Amino acid sequence: MKIEQLQLNNFRNIEKIELNPDKMNVFMGKNAQGKTNILEAIYYLASGSSFRTKEDANLIKFEYQSLFLRAIYNYQDRTINSTLSYDKQNGKIIKINAKKPGQSNANRLKTVLFIPDDLFLVKGTPAKRRKFLDFIIKQISTEYNYNLTKYSNVLKKRNLLLKKEQANGKSYEIVNEIFIESAVKLIIARLNYINILDMTVREIYQKINAEPQYLKIRYALSFPMDSGKINLETLRDTLRKEIAQKSEDEKKRRITLLGPHLDDIHIYQDGRIARQFASQGQQRNISVCLKLAEVESFYKISGYYPVLLLDEVLAELDDEKRQLLINYLLDAPYQCFLTSVSLDKINLSNASIFIIKNGFLLRKE
Repeated sequence: MKIEQLQLNNFRNIEKIELNPDKMNVFMGKNAQGKTNILEAIYYLASGSSFRTKEDANLIKFEYQSLFLRAIYNYQDRTINSTLSYDKQNGKIIKINAKKPGQSNANRLKTVLFIPDDLFLVKGTPAKRRKFLDFIIKQISTEYNYNLTKYSNVLKKRNLLLKKEQANGKSYEIVNEIFIESAVKLIIARLNYINILDMTVREIYQKINAEPQYLKIRYALSFPMDSGKINLETLRDTLRKEIAQKSEDEKKRRITLLGPHLDDIHIYQDGRIARQFASQGQQRNISVCLKLAEVESFYKISGYYPVLLLDEVLAELDDEKRQLLINYLLDAPYQCFLTSVSLDKINLSNASIFIIKNGFLLRKE
């Protein structure tokens, strides 16, 4: 996917911006000028939600009643016109080629987003790594999106029965079986994706690092597996057995103690768990590599690239790694939008640099 035209009206501090992006686009300016707002607008148009607020009304420019976004982009040799309008009276309307799309519409703009908070992917909570995993697989697979929603719903029902001390009888048995079936489908999908991500991130890590270090990613289940061979049948049997063994503990604590909502991703650097042994700079570097690998693994599965959005990624890297990352992005086959306060000591030949000030696009360099 490649955005050819982008239009923003009354979004955050931006009254009006229209631009024709290139392959590599850098928005430069001081803090609080509107650089991140442009990335947020692209993400909002693609996903229908913001990565900074849950309230759509907060996205409308002060003293205005509505906002409007448009992107014209190429997707599999076709031109797609995607719009999003929101006003406080009528709510949000998304259209693709003038028609309202479903959430799983294949023509929707796809993005991979890096924000400064993603630097905690390595040392942060397991929930953050699960969210990272779920977001990308949902964009690739409508089946996974459906199964994840189904699992979340049955998990709530199961926890409610445990909380009400109703974890006995036919109703609980039915819920338990649906829970197991939903859980194993999610786990298999995650395992398959992790295998691709593991191979991809290793290659990228070597390219944008000066040190010859080895990276490995493994999926960590919330329960032990007796069999070395993992498939739907072995997972189903093992999870059913482990739930039976944890039954009394679950009833006592009134909560589900096993399942993909408790799984994790283990990241190893030179054979050691990165969140414990990697330096802060190394952890940041790994987090950036994970996002780049997300883009490449998307392509390996879907056959096309999403648009990459990078917010202030350069600020957390030293000069050498900043240039290595920029060189990688300039050579990459996909479109990238990047924000930065400063571009000192960086060679950005063949990139389009846009100067942003007070929500206005001053010029292109």
